[in-house]
Amino acid sequence: MRDYVLRRLLLVPLTFVGISFVAFCFTRFVPGGPIEQAMAERQQADRKQSKAARPTGPASPEELDNLKRRYGFDRSLPAAYGTWLGIVPGPADWVTVRLDKNGRAEAEVADELTPDQTFKLNVSQTGDGFAVTTRDGKPRDHWFAAAAPLPDDPEKAVRVLVYRQAYAGLLQAELGDSTTSDKPVWDEIKARLPISAWFGGWSLLLAYAISIPLGVAKALRRDGWFDRGSSQALFVLYSIPGFILAVALLHLLCFQLGWFPTKGFDWANLSWAGRFHHTVLPLCCEMVGAFTALTLFTRNGLLDNLAADYVRTAKAKGLSHARIVFVHALRNALIPLAATFGGNLGFFLTGSFLIEVTFNIPGLGLLGYDSLVHRNFPVFLGLLTLSSLAMLIGNIVSDLCVAAVDPRIRFDKSA
Repeated sequence: MRDYVLRRLLLVPLTFVGISFVAFCFTRFVPGGPIEQAMAERQQADRKQSKAARPTGPASPEELDNLKRRYGFDRSLPAAYGTWLGIVPGPADWVTVRLDKNGRAEAEVADELTPDQTFKLNVSQTGDGFAVTTRDGKPRDHWFAAAAPLPDDPEKAVRVLVYRQAYAGLLQAELGDSTTSDKPVWDEIKARLPISAWFGGWSLLLAYAISIPLGVAKALRRDGWFDRGSSQALFVLYSIPGFILAVALLHLLCFQLGWFPTKGFDWANLSWAGRFHHTVLPLCCEMVGAFTALTLFTRNGLLDNLAADYVRTAKAKGLSHARIVFVHALRNALIPLAATFGGNLGFFLTGSFLIEVTFNIPGLGLLGYDSLVHRNFPVFLGLLTLSSLAMLIGNIVSDLCVAAVDPRIRFDKSA
């Protein structure tokens, strides 16, 4: 078991690199990113001020070049991906300056030790290159300068990029800044993660805690009124999309009857009782599909095992009915549920954006939906990182659950 888990864990980085690289290519080739949005804002400003002077908006040549450098569009695809992953050094802090007629400039940059503070560097042109020193003439480690010309630059002064090389990517727990809020991506995710974990944890717990006993009860009362009536109810629930049920319950129970609140889920300002009150309706809509499927899986799996030869052998040996059902048959019936446990774990943690949009819940699902709509690629890649790791770890958890339920599964070399 230990060797198997270690082998699976060693495959996680390779699989994750493949997933993240494909998604990173997607962000580079799909139109509508931060550069295109800035150009669209500039065009709108031009239409509003067509008779006035040309505005110096966010899509000026200077700003477009800064945006390309900020989001890595100035580098090749492998270099940009390596910088995002954290295995290739990139410009962690940078600023552009213009040299005066003497070939010198002063740049104010952020201190790498205390980011809230800044200090000034002197930049001077030396032959074909540039020298970066402190104000007292001493060299500053890890700070460099390079020419950064602009196409059709109206200014004659030389434009220089002053930057600090550093590893600042996923391996260093840095995913850049959001293109809409300018906040770090990790801060955006950490602010939404408790809410998604709250709903995901309760959904996973209640789905299995209700579906397994209900499936057992249906199997033991096969073709009875309880089995038929509950099956019809489950089929009806399974056929209703979660967001349609959410809209119906929101209209009936919230707006018409006033039993539940209509506002969003404010995690910080709600008491525990208020959190549970806000959780009931979204939780029911989020788990209805998985709950019905797990119940039918349990029922059908238990019925198949109760008709197996080993059950008849157990009855011939004189074992009690309860031991046959709950020790032997139920254990084998839970194998399909154990195999899907890891996938459900990742699904519930990432959230359902349709439910979150309907109930205005600021979770990861809503954050992912907004990032796709607004082409917020740094946040999209951050959420993809979280969901991919949850899926990969969930697959390992599923294998361990199957091994725990099925004694025939062994992960040694002789098996």
